[in-house]
Amino acid sequence: MLFRDSLYILSIHPNAKLLIFNCLFMKSFILSAILVFLSTLSFGQIFVGDVDINRVDSIKIVEVYVNRRAFKNIVHVFVDYGQKDNLNAISIGNRSDDLLILEPGTKRKKVFLSTGGVLNFFERNGWEYINGFAENGPDIGGNYYHFRKRLTK
Repeated sequence: MLFRDSLYILSIHPNAKLLIFNCLFMKSFILSAILVFLSTLSFGQIFVGDVDINRVDSIKIVEVYVNRRAFKNIVHVFVDYGQKDNLNAISIGNRSDDLLILEPGTKRKKVFLSTGGVLNFFERNGWEYINGFAENGPDIGGNYYHFRKRLTK
């Protein structure tokens, strides 16, 4: 009933097109505002396994290993914040999920398309780049990056 009345009013109103535009604009604006609000809720959270490394005060420095696969358009990212000796710790019974960056809401592996995306992700989330180096060998190749948690004032 309400929908029919609204259509009737719009059909006899001289500025009906303007009213429809305003209605659509408001819906888009409200949806955008909701999305911005939801994105700010997850700002500053980096989950490595089940740990939000931004909230643990004892975690000051992390080592990020980035490995680009030749046949895929994504990079594989592993984070060591002291929970493992190194990336080879997986082979002695530790779970590889403990080294992965997970999405805060879904706990799924975060996908990065490039090394730059990884570096920007850490910078946006409160980490400062310290240094990095490349590792090249017959069986292994990738880049290590070290980040320090930015001090908050």
